[in-house]
Amino acid sequence: MPTFAYQASDAAGRDVSGSVDAPDRASAVRLLTGRGLQPFQVKEGPAKTAVRGVGKSTAKATTGAKGKAVVPETSGPIRISGKNLQLFTEELAELLEAGMRLEQALKLMEGKGATGTHSRIAARLGSLIREGHPFSSALKQTSPSFNELYCAVAAAGEAGGSLSESMKRQGMYLAKVRELKSQVAVALIYPGFLGFSAVAVTVLFTTFLIPRLSGMMSRMRGGVPQGVQIILNFSEFMRSYWWLLLAGSALLGLLFWVWSGSKQGRPVWDETKLKIPFVGNVLMANFHTQFLETLASLTGGGLPLLKGLELASRISANLFIQRQLVNVIDGVRDGTALSRSLEKTALFPDNLLEMVRIGEHTGDISGTLRRAADRCGRELEKSLEKLMAMLQPMIILVMAALVGVMAYMMITIIYDTVATLNSRR
Repeated sequence: MPTFAYQASDAAGRDVSGSVDAPDRASAVRLLTGRGLQPFQVKEGPAKTAVRGVGKSTAKATTGAKGKAVVPETSGPIRISGKNLQLFTEELAELLEAGMRLEQALKLMEGKGATGTHSRIAARLGSLIREGHPFSSALKQTSPSFNELYCAVAAAGEAGGSLSESMKRQGMYLAKVRELKSQVAVALIYPGFLGFSAVAVTVLFTTFLIPRLSGMMSRMRGGVPQGVQIILNFSEFMRSYWWLLLAGSALLGLLFWVWSGSKQGRPVWDETKLKIPFVGNVLMANFHTQFLETLASLTGGGLPLLKGLELASRISANLFIQRQLVNVIDGVRDGTALSRSLEKTALFPDNLLEMVRIGEHTGDISGTLRRAADRCGRELEKSLEKLMAMLQPMIILVMAALVGVMAYMMITIIYDTVATLNSRR
């Protein structure tokens, strides 16, 4: 079994060193932590010196302090649901806000359960942090559920010394996203029922009613009227080539997905999304809120404006926005005022730019950015309300149009049939 030399701090804050046998480095760190030590250096190899009699240990890696079994750390990324991600963030923010250090907070969360997702994530994060990884880097290595935005917010909080505030705001953001998804799901129940009914009626007409009607009319003298024949041809085409239409739709969707993720297509699609009615307003309001909140937290924590901009620029995953923010960073680096650099991007409305100018003149740039972020947050709520107010009637209108077309087709068939019968009397 390998031997790991360590240097650590005991409960009294004194430095101690020694060696411990463990199958790997992570197990050695867990074993030392279970003894009440806080390791700050663990390397494979025998220890050169031993302080305070803390020498080589022959304890097994699967046995922790007081003879308790240590649960082996799972390998590979840990998946976490949106709800659990929000709860994990809120719990961590509460512990940090209470004054606990990050490592202590994770240790407390790890001890709440032996097999829960939160416990495993906290254990993995704590292990990586003790190895010297920054919190944002540890998040990336622990779970893909901590996306780029989440890690950027964590990095910003670390750099600005306001990790508890960053986690608190991130928890509020995740709660808002989950609430939005819930609202959308509820709003789509009724339109979804209408859509299912419309599709069912369409399939019934094209596969059962219209073919039977065509058989009846084909036996009439004079044949089938032209309008009815068009409908019958369409019905026959749908019944014969539905698989081709389905495959074509899937192929188009796949091609769009590949294009929107390519180097050439993603910037174009990211820019196009910002111009979609209603949806673009929501995306821009969300970006303004996140960017200004993050920049306010960084500058308020004493971080230089340029460094804050570099970290805050990673808030958005939109490549078009990222490229515009690169120009802002270059402008500030060259000595241009922040308001002037933001104005050149055309990403920010005039009212926000005016607030930034006021902050520059008064010297309270952090407070001004936070007030601007609060205003953008209110605008985001209004944009979401408008989007939800428009979504349901728009879907209902589309479904009503589909049902109306089918009704018109059937009425046309009936009218032409009656007219043909009357003309042959």
